[in-house]
Amino acid sequence: MTFLNPIWLFALPLVLIPILIHLLNQRRHRTIDWGAMQFLLSAKRMSRGMARLKQWLIMAMRMLVIAGLIFVITRPLSSGLIGSLTGGKPETVVVILDRSASMQQQRLQTGQSKLTLGKQKIAQALTTLGGSPSIVLVDGFSSKPIEIQSPDDLLDLPSAQPTEAESDIGAMLDTTLNYINDNQTGRTDVWICSDSASNDWRPENTRWKAINSGFSKLEGVRFHLLNFAQEVESNYALNLTRYDRIDSDGKSELVIDLAIERSGRYTLASESIPVTFNINGIRSTLEVDIEGETASINGHRIPIDPELKVGWGKVELPLDASPSDNAWHFAFAQPVPRKTVVVTDLPKVHRAISLAASTAIDVNSEYFSKVVTPDRVGEIDWQETAVLVWQAQLPDELTARQIERFVELGRVVIFMPPDNPGDGSFAGVQWNQWSSFDAEGAAMNYWNNRSGLLARTRNGSALPVDALRVYRHCAAEGDLQVLAKLKDETPILSRANNDSGTVYFLGTWPSATHSNLGREGVTLFAMVHRMIAIAAESLGAAKQLEAGTTPAKQANQLPGLTIEEGGDEVLLAENNSLRAGIYGDEKQLIALNRNVAEDRAETMPRTEIDNLFVGLDYHVVDEQLTNNASLASEIWKLFIVLAGVALLTEAILCMPPKPEATESVAATAALARRRAA
Repeated sequence: MTFLNPIWLFALPLVLIPILIHLLNQRRHRTIDWGAMQFLLSAKRMSRGMARLKQWLIMAMRMLVIAGLIFVITRPLSSGLIGSLTGGKPETVVVILDRSASMQQQRLQTGQSKLTLGKQKIAQALTTLGGSPSIVLVDGFSSKPIEIQSPDDLLDLPSAQPTEAESDIGAMLDTTLNYINDNQTGRTDVWICSDSASNDWRPENTRWKAINSGFSKLEGVRFHLLNFAQEVESNYALNLTRYDRIDSDGKSELVIDLAIERSGRYTLASESIPVTFNINGIRSTLEVDIEGETASINGHRIPIDPELKVGWGKVELPLDASPSDNAWHFAFAQPVPRKTVVVTDLPKVHRAISLAASTAIDVNSEYFSKVVTPDRVGEIDWQETAVLVWQAQLPDELTARQIERFVELGRVVIFMPPDNPGDGSFAGVQWNQWSSFDAEGAAMNYWNNRSGLLARTRNGSALPVDALRVYRHCAAEGDLQVLAKLKDETPILSRANNDSGTVYFLGTWPSATHSNLGREGVTLFAMVHRMIAIAAESLGAAKQLEAGTTPAKQANQLPGLTIEEGGDEVLLAENNSLRAGIYGDEKQLIALNRNVAEDRAETMPRTEIDNLFVGLDYHVVDEQLTNNASLASEIWKLFIVLAGVALLTEAILCMPPKPEATESVAATAALARRRAA
């Protein structure tokens, strides 16, 4: 329990007043022995113990009354997240909201999501605490702290609404750290509302050490995590794994592959689920049978108008407890070539990559690769290139700006170390020096197989990453998310922490002298084509992009053709890039969807969260959608009731005893006459 006016706790010694009055009253009366009184004292001796107990009970009730009144003045709060607020009221409150797709998980009976309930609880708690702290909302997508006037603004502010984008809790805490340092916020509380999904926290990110170290140097900062780690009770997630336009013999049709995953508790081992297809406003329905956890439909064909050059589609499932993963949007147009450019002057580096990049896996698309030396970078056609493989000294300032614009379009860059690393950097990352392992090489100790370049295949099979060996390695250092590590914990594959998430660093070469990536070609082939697939979605007149990334910001300038039904229209047009839908005009169409990692998000164990905040003042409250109790509830009314009960008890104890039964006056007189006779 904590108190809004704890200064009044110093008045608790006043509960001793009844004892002091009792002692003073005893000293006011002088004892005089009187012979006749001895018989009365003897008669009352048997009841003295009960009388003394009664006196002590009366005194205790009077003390409880005084204590109850003092507690009412202190305004006590019930336990919960507020129970940790023992260091006084804050001068500044920073609110960090996880607005990712997984936070839209809701309770079907009420339609209330994790994010909505979390905002309500934080707003109620801040209102209950009172005072006048500065309230700041950290928006993870604009990277700007937003000062708000009232806790209730959290409920309706556009920057506090749900999105289909991934969150980056580490980046928001980094923004918070900078805000505190720049503004000298004084006594500060940081409130975090999240479901602890590992893909939103990214605990393997190298920035967490710097964040923890930065907060450790500050005084008066407390962290409160409102943790909605509750797993969904029953959920169905839809994902389109492929969609192609096929033109043949004057006819056109869409060929669609889709997968449905169900999780949680489901009542039927086998069931049929209606899947609705909406192609340019024309709807059709397909019943899909699912057994076990997954179901897939491959090669579902939908005829379209051959004259339709650019179009859009939407596939959706019936509403369930997690609405964000019930739909998938896509746009289609004529296929465009998928071009890979390798910048290197070493044939042993580009040979395996060029072979993989020019091998077609889609008969409707053209694949080819081009190799240029570092001095001929000016020949690259950036608009038509999908993937850039850079094995050379990190680019100079002019070329770096060109590559940054290239990445902002949704394309992919993977850097490999030069033979002699220099002092250059890109995206805050630079190369260290080469190191060698023994003849057997270093095996992989960890890799992310949930999403990204090393994820499992569509049928759930793992890539043979454990068969890879690295003989020479050059570490990348900087603001990175580690995707794979060697047995000595050295990062081998990392991703730069930029908005697009498409800048990778591979710390070795696919050559026999450095690794067996080229010889064990399955993993390399999968990595190359996954990069091509990511980049291809941003090519041509129809783009398929991930909500919340830098390339998705193109949608902010376009009208929305479809908005997710039931979506929050509080979001402004400038936030189109954060929500799923189709955006476009007569020149282009952009389909935005969630990151599929949100569907399979793994909840971080409590110990892993503790490690991120080790040494800091932080508190966790585990919440559930079914819990509507406030974080901070004033319970002074309870103490008024207790004080009233104590007063009533004291009054009952002070009542005089019931008089003993007496004989009638006549009977008494008759008895007196007989004795006189």
